[in-house]
Amino acid sequence: MINEEEYQETQGSGLRKVFGVVVFTAQLIASAILSAKALSLGLIPDKYLYGIVITLWLSLMVSALLLFVGVGHGGSLKGTIKRIAAFFLAAIICVVSVFGYKVMDSAKSALKEVSSEKTASEDAPLAVMSLYVAASDPAKSSSDCREYIIGVASGFNGRFSKAALNKMSAETGRAIQSVEYDSEDEMIEALYDGEISAILISSAQVEILSETEAYSDLGGKIRLIREYDINAADMVFIPKDPASASIPEVTLPQDDTSVDGTITKTPFILYLSGSDTRNKQFKTSRSDVNILMAVNPNTKQILLLNTPRDYYIPNPKSADGDRDKLTHLGLYGVNCSMQGLSDLYGCTINYSVQINFTGFETLIDQLGGITINNPQSFTTVGYTFKKGTITLNGKEALVYARERHSFATGDNMRGQNQMRIITAMIKKATSSKSQVLKNYNGILNALSGMFKTSMPSSDIEKLIKMQLGDMAEWKVTSYAVTGKNGSETSYSSPKYKAYVMWPDDKSVAEGADKIKRVMEGKEI
Repeated sequence: MINEEEYQETQGSGLRKVFGVVVFTAQLIASAILSAKALSLGLIPDKYLYGIVITLWLSLMVSALLLFVGVGHGGSLKGTIKRIAAFFLAAIICVVSVFGYKVMDSAKSALKEVSSEKTASEDAPLAVMSLYVAASDPAKSSSDCREYIIGVASGFNGRFSKAALNKMSAETGRAIQSVEYDSEDEMIEALYDGEISAILISSAQVEILSETEAYSDLGGKIRLIREYDINAADMVFIPKDPASASIPEVTLPQDDTSVDGTITKTPFILYLSGSDTRNKQFKTSRSDVNILMAVNPNTKQILLLNTPRDYYIPNPKSADGDRDKLTHLGLYGVNCSMQGLSDLYGCTINYSVQINFTGFETLIDQLGGITINNPQSFTTVGYTFKKGTITLNGKEALVYARERHSFATGDNMRGQNQMRIITAMIKKATSSKSQVLKNYNGILNALSGMFKTSMPSSDIEKLIKMQLGDMAEWKVTSYAVTGKNGSETSYSSPKYKAYVMWPDDKSVAEGADKIKRVMEGKEI
């Protein structure tokens, strides 16, 4: 029969064993989950990956030694200290594992959001139809227009107008009266004359007409009430109009544009497209940013080639090669812009990257700001940018990148300034003193609000892993093509003239040669 002291010792020993098993098991599970996540992530360079896994399992061995080897008899002070040390080590590993898992999972999700493996315009609505009234009209909502006679235009956007009328009727609870016109300009003139009270017109067409000499004041004469996104489901019950103009889709052959080989070893070209907007939703629209990025991962060389938005080039949508402003090509989808620039420079553009400004400020702040060499001082919206070397935070960089009215060359200088911003971001991100590792998750989250790319997420992972592995500094060169100002009709606006820039053949040839040199691994 055991005495009370022996009984207490037996009970205490059992509890200590249970405590040891629970602590060890918790650390084992946490280490296994984090190791599996790190191995499956595909972003962590091998030297860091092995370091993480080895550290986790060495820590587990230390815990096992503290809990189960040489802890002494009974509740000795030495045994108690070892168990306490094991408990804190396990707690630290568990906390680090939970945090690390969340960071890795967030990074993976951010990459999936950035890369749809198809263009953002493929996810966009078929059309965006806008309800406009005269600038002096008191209406503030679609409900205020429910008794108005709405003007719509026939032709390519005719069916979209009918779909928008259906959505407006459902929204306001009554059938909307409409009058059809042969063209958008006739419809707008009817609104000006008071024949109708409102119009439904493609947002893209408003953008195009606003750039023409005849309708340069359009924005001041009409006022937007409501936008209707028209999707495939909205078109099911809209009968096809055989008289409507049909514009065929421009689709680049995938086997021609995808990189043939490992992305970390094969040069490739990205098309950076974007509009001057803060709207996070990517929609088919004019492109104010038109930059080709030729990347050679072998020589660590990048070329940024800017093409002005008003460059007057053949529109791939035209069977006759009719010219259009480069910015208008974006209205037909990013593939149209890619094809137009491919034809201009005689190169294959592998992927598109569509940019908006939603995550722009956050991304630069996560990088710790950027430093650029500003060639010309200017002041805009309360900010002054001095000539010379300046350091910008996210908000300042956004203002800097968007300004064009302060320069004699307007959009040309804006494009060059945007390339300065991109160059500074690349250099900051790839610098050996970069904050990429420190703010890894924040940077990826910012990217998910700023970019949408057709590059597969697996290739993005490989590029990130390569860069984190060697932290190599890249040589970034920029070049902007030039041209001669003019006033011409275009494929998108065949009736009215607008400002265009005729390409300078010499500068285009120079741009094409720089692309070729980067792709061939030669120095620029």
